[in-house]
Amino acid sequence: MKLWEMRYGEEPVNGRLFLLRFMRKIHIVIMAALIGAVLVCGIHLLYRLSGEKMYIAETDVHLEYIPEAGSNQLIYYNEYTWKQMSKDSAIIDEIIKADPSLDPSVVREAFVATLKSDVKILTLQVTCNDPDMCMKITDAAVAGITSYAESLPEILTVSVVGKASEAVPIPTDVRAVRALILGAIIGLFISCLYVSVTILSDDRILLPEVIEKRYMLPAAGTLTSANLDESLADLAGDEGFIMASTLNDTDVTKVIDSLKKSGAKPEGKAIDLSDTDKKGLAEEVKSAGKPIVYVFSSRMSPRADERALSFLSKYEKEPMCAILADSDDALVKAYYMGKRSRFAQDASNKK
Repeated sequence: MKLWEMRYGEEPVNGRLFLLRFMRKIHIVIMAALIGAVLVCGIHLLYRLSGEKMYIAETDVHLEYIPEAGSNQLIYYNEYTWKQMSKDSAIIDEIIKADPSLDPSVVREAFVATLKSDVKILTLQVTCNDPDMCMKITDAAVAGITSYAESLPEILTVSVVGKASEAVPIPTDVRAVRALILGAIIGLFISCLYVSVTILSDDRILLPEVIEKRYMLPAAGTLTSANLDESLADLAGDEGFIMASTLNDTDVTKVIDSLKKSGAKPEGKAIDLSDTDKKGLAEEVKSAGKPIVYVFSSRMSPRADERALSFLSKYEKEPMCAILADSDDALVKAYYMGKRSRFAQDASNKK
């Protein structure tokens, strides 16, 4: 087994394993959705509630059109026309004439004339951040619109039918529910992306079958497989074997003890391949008189293992098979549930 023969490209994304691992991290997604909802809603409320307080004053005036308007509806001015005219200099000048102390730019920004339902009832709206200024512009607007409208050939008279007594504050449109939903969606998207990238970029070996797909090396199973001793005997022989791995001494000792309890026959000392440049390691590998069984760990990245496998291949001491240590038995069992695989039986019959 040489390093360039390790076939990551032929190992497709495992959808079943991805889904199982994703479900294990679903709490992250839920928490991110809640945090996103609270955070976005909080920022939205802070922005909305800290904005400038606006006031509005509305006055309705009645427009008496010429008699011909009853038979010709085109004589009436529509809402769009009134809104356009209310920003024209002709009406603004009439309002300023009624109160020369007003600033034309302020009046143009604050004032609008509109129709709410009846074409004969014109609503004068004044919106600004000062309630006193609202009323001041409203008083001038009533006089200005009256003077302007009565100068039009289509309108006979203008009369006030409902004048605002004071400017009222405009309620803040917070839309908290929409902000909560938006924040939850953002939190879900970011957390799902993060979890997915984390899972897909993790190249650890979590299933024994990955050893065979990635390294073309027979897998005997995990340390808790029910028939591990029989698998090792079939793959490595009945006379025992020598372990090789990049695990530390403590973990190697645990693996050896576990194998002996299962009935397997490992040598008491394993070949340590964590440092392939170590002096005397080549001689130790060459002198190995029994088949080599390699031990992978689910907790560690396989990069060091790949260097170790290449080192063994250099001296034509490729492992006869491999074992997966530190396996997540619950994940392995869930993955092989209902599958037709020689590992499925081992997964359902843990010791």
